[in-house]
Amino acid sequence: MRVERVRPTPAITCLPRSSVSIHLQKDVDVLLKELKPCMRHLRATLGSYTDELRTLERLYYKNANQHRTALFFKRILETRRYGQRLVALNISEHVDCLYASFFGLTTTLGVNQKPFKGTWTHVPTGTDMSFVLERISVACKLLDKVSEFLYVHFTLAMQSGAFVQFIVLFSALSSRMFTLLSEALQVLRNSSRICDRLLVVLEVGVTFVLVFCVLIRY
Repeated sequence: MRVERVRPTPAITCLPRSSVSIHLQKDVDVLLKELKPCMRHLRATLGSYTDELRTLERLYYKNANQHRTALFFKRILETRRYGQRLVALNISEHVDCLYASFFGLTTTLGVNQKPFKGTWTHVPTGTDMSFVLERISVACKLLDKVSEFLYVHFTLAMQSGAFVQFIVLFSALSSRMFTLLSEALQVLRNSSRICDRLLVVLEVGVTFVLVFCVLIRY
């Protein structure tokens, strides 16, 4: 499965809140309240996953010379590659940037520094929303692939009986990674649902305002 490893978030265009029809602004309020915990949960979960991946890296380099030719070690190598690919997607930053754009911020720096206790003041464009939805879709597919790989291959490794102590160690690590990936996948699916609804609301709201402005002029 080929996935782009690095794709930076494009420059986000922030439109004023007034771009959205007043009767749809409450819908945006509700959806942003749903997206905020998803954003935080995703950042924390993928942060923990990255920590586990670092542990896997250390174990890999420590044992590479001794077990390099073993079949189970090749599976470990593939797990490591999948993990690096997932981290490279930077999906948490994409979601953070999208949320920040509703407060007029175009970088993730403000997400970590500003509490966002006030009301939203801006909205991203439909293009920005579509980009994040596409990245979430890619991440979900990769998460499905990695989760399936971890479950199947390490179950087979445990049944082989070879290098049991070493395999148990890696299996414990992969089990933790599998749990974190399952959490992240659920959060991403919820985020996708919310972003999809936001896209519909914003497209309808902005179109309504534009049509109204044209009618007023004529």
